Amino acid sequence: MKIGVKINLLVGLMSLVACAIAGLSVFAVTEYNDKQSAYANIADRVYKGERLNRLVTAVVMDARGMYAAKDIDTAKPFGESVTKSLGDMEKLVADWAAVVPVTQKAQFEKLTAGFREFKTFRTETVRLGATEGPQAANVQGNNDANRANRKAYQAEIDKVVASDLADLDVLSAEMSSFGNLIFYSVLIVAIFGVGGGLGFGLYLGRSQISGPILKLTSSMGRLAQGDYDASVPFSGRKDEIGDMAAAVEVFKTNGLEVARMTDAEAGLKAKSDDLQTRMSAVVQAAAEGDFTRRIDKQWGVESLDRVARNIDQLVKSVDAGVSETRRVVRSLSDGDLTDSMRGEFKGAFAELQENVNGTMQTLQSTMGKVRNATGAMNDGASELSSASNDLSKRTEQQAAALEETSAALDEITSVVRTSTERANEATTMVGEAKESAVQSGAVVRNAIEAMGRIEQASREIAQITNVIDEIAFQTNLLALNAGVEAARAGEAGKGFAVVAQEVRELAQRSASAAKDIKGLIGKSGEEVAGGVKLVQKTGEALSEIEARVTRINDHIHSIAVASREQATGLAEVNTAVNQMDHVTQQNAAMVEQSSAATSKLSSEADALYRLVAHFRIDEEAGRSTRLASADNAHRPQPSPARKLTAAIGRAFGGRSSAAAANTADWEEF
Repeated sequence: MKIGVKINLLVGLMSLVACAIAGLSVFAVTEYNDKQSAYANIADRVYKGERLNRLVTAVVMDARGMYAAKDIDTAKPFGESVTKSLGDMEKLVADWAAVVPVTQKAQFEKLTAGFREFKTFRTETVRLGATEGPQAANVQGNNDANRANRKAYQAEIDKVVASDLADLDVLSAEMSSFGNLIFYSVLIVAIFGVGGGLGFGLYLGRSQISGPILKLTSSMGRLAQGDYDASVPFSGRKDEIGDMAAAVEVFKTNGLEVARMTDAEAGLKAKSDDLQTRMSAVVQAAAEGDFTRRIDKQWGVESLDRVARNIDQLVKSVDAGVSETRRVVRSLSDGDLTDSMRGEFKGAFAELQENVNGTMQTLQSTMGKVRNATGAMNDGASELSSASNDLSKRTEQQAAALEETSAALDEITSVVRTSTERANEATTMVGEAKESAVQSGAVVRNAIEAMGRIEQASREIAQITNVIDEIAFQTNLLALNAGVEAARAGEAGKGFAVVAQEVRELAQRSASAAKDIKGLIGKSGEEVAGGVKLVQKTGEALSEIEARVTRINDHIHSIAVASREQATGLAEVNTAVNQMDHVTQQNAAMVEQSSAATSKLSSEADALYRLVAHFRIDEEAGRSTRLASADNAHRPQPSPARKLTAAIGRAFGGRSSAAAANTADWEEF
C-alpha cells in the first residue's frame, strides 16, 4: 500500500471523528434551541400572569382612591386610571390567550370569564363615581362580596401561573439532563476517535515512513562518500520508499561505472595535456608572427592525432597566404602597381587573393585617372588664380563706394529719427491739451447744472415767501377781528385789544419783510439766469476749442505716423546699405582668400602630379589638352548687390529706382 493511501486513510479516520462530533454538536444545538424556545414561551406566560396580578392590584388601589375622594372632580383621575388599567388587562389577556397550550385551555377559559366579570363590575364603579359621586361608588364596590370576587379571580390567575411554573421546572430539568448527555457523548467520541487516530498516526509515521527513510538516508550517505559496497535496503517495497530505494540502487550502479571510467580517463588526460602544451606553443608563435613552428608528433589516439594534423595544416595555410600578401604589399610600397598574388588558395585566403588583385587593378586605373585629372586641375587653377585677382580689385572699389553711401544714409536716418521723436512729442502734448479741453467742458457742464439747481432753489424760495406773505395777511385779518371783538367787550377786552394790535403790527412787518425777500429773490433769479447764459456760452466756446484741438491732434498724429513710416523706410534703407556694405566686404575678403587658396591649389596640384608620377602602371595616360571654354566653365553668377538695391528701391517707394536696380549690369561680380 502506498504511503499516500495510508495518509489518506488516517485523514479519513480523523475526518470521520470530526463529522461525528460535528453531527452531535448540530443535534445538540438544534434540540437546545427548541427547548430554549419552549422555556422562553413558558417564562413569558408566567410573566403575563404576574403582570395581570399587578394590574388587578392597581385597579383595586385606584378604586380605593376613588372611594376616598371628596367629590366627583377629585374622583375623576382615579376613574380614568382604573379604565386605563382595565384596557391594559384586556390586551394582556388577549396576548396571553394566543400562547396558552392546549392543556390549559379549560382553566384559562375560567380566567377569561372571571376577567369579564371583574371588568363589568369595575366599569360600573367608575361610572357611579363619575356620575353620582364617590359615595355611590363606595357603596357599590367597597363591600365583602366584591372583595371575595376579586380574591377568587386572583386565585384563578395564580393557578394558571403555578401550572406554568411547574412546566418551567420540568423543562429546566430536561435541559440540564440533555446537556449532560451531549457533553459525555462528545467526550467519549473525541477520546476514542482522537486517541485511535493518534495511535494510528504514530504507527504510520514511525514504522512506515520515518524509520525506513532514516535507514535509506544512511545508505545514501555511504554511497556519497564512495562506499559502493553498501547495501540498499527496502528495494522490494511497493510504496514510495521502495521507489526511492530503486533510485538509490541506480545511483550505486552509475557510481561503479563512473569509477571505472575515471581510471581509463587518467591516461588519456596525460596525452591531452601534452597536446595542449605543444599546441599552445605553436599558437603563441603564430600570434607573434612566427608561422614556422609545428607540432610534429603522434600519440596513438585518433582524436588527438587528428587535432595535431589540423593545427599543422592551419599554420601552413596561414603562412602561405600571409607570405604572398606580404610580397604584394612590399611591391605596392615601392610604387609598383603591376604585381599580384600568385598561387592556389581556398576559402578566406582565396577571397583575400581576389580582393588584393582587384585592389591593385583598381589602383592602376585610379592612379591613371588621377594623373590626367591632376594635369587638368593644374591648368584650371592657374586660370582661376588670374580671374580671382581681377575680381578682388573690382570688389575693393565697390566696397569703398558702398561705405561712403552707408555713412551718408546714417546721417539722414539720424535726422529723420530726430524729427519723428519731435512729432511724437507734439502728438503727446496735443493729446494732453485735448484731455484738458475735455475736462474743462465737463467742468462747464457741471457749472451749468449747478446754476440750474440754484435757479430751481430760487423759485422754491419765492414760493415759500408767497406762503409767508399769505400767513401774514391771514394773521393781520385775525388781529383785526380780535380788535373788533375786544372793542365790543369794553373794559374787559382792553388788554386783549393791545395784544391784537401788537400781533397786527408783527403781521404787517412780516408781510413787508416777505415782500422785500421776494424782490431780492427775483433779482437773484435774474442774475442766476444771466450767469447760466454766460456759462452756456463758455461751454459752447470750450466745445469749439475741444473740436479744434481734436482736429489739430488728428493732423499732428498723421504727421507723426508719416514721420515714423519715413524713419522706418530710411532704417530699412540704411540696414540694406549696411548689409550690402557688409556683404561686399565679406566678398572682398572671400575673393582674397579665394585668390590665395587658388595659388596654393596650383602649387598643391603640381606637387600631387609629381607624387602620382612616382607610381608605375601598365599604360601611361596622356594629359588632356582640351579644356572647357572659359565662358562655360567660369560663367558669372548674379551678385547679392542686386537684391540689396531692389530693397532700397522698395524702401523709397520709387519704381524707377527698382527698375534701374533690376536692369543694372553687375556681370563683373
